[in-house]
Amino acid sequence: MENLQRVSLVLDGLLVLAAVLAYLSRPRIGGKLADGLRILLIGIAVLGLGHLVESLLFVVVKVDAVVNEVVHRVLVGLGFVFVIWGFIRMRQAFEE
Repeated sequence: MENLQRVSLVLDGLLVLAAVLAYLSRPRIGGKLADGLRILLIGIAVLGLGHLVESLLFVVVKVDAVVNEVVHRVLVGLGFVFVIWGFIRMRQAFEE
């Protein structure tokens, strides 16, 4: 494993750690607002995980670049679905 690959893995791990810390430090509120924030933060975690999975597939598993990019985009797309769903849920809380 090359030095830049190690740096990439460490940075990707930090992204996942940051998402977990954001989730754990979220304000403890109730109702749909809390649900929306939780869903949004899960989306952020999936976004970070998508980067980590991409790096691991390149460095450790040595998956074909095209396959790896497709997997990465699916995970990033899923992360954004959660982020958008979280925002919708939070908006509903304010509209009630």
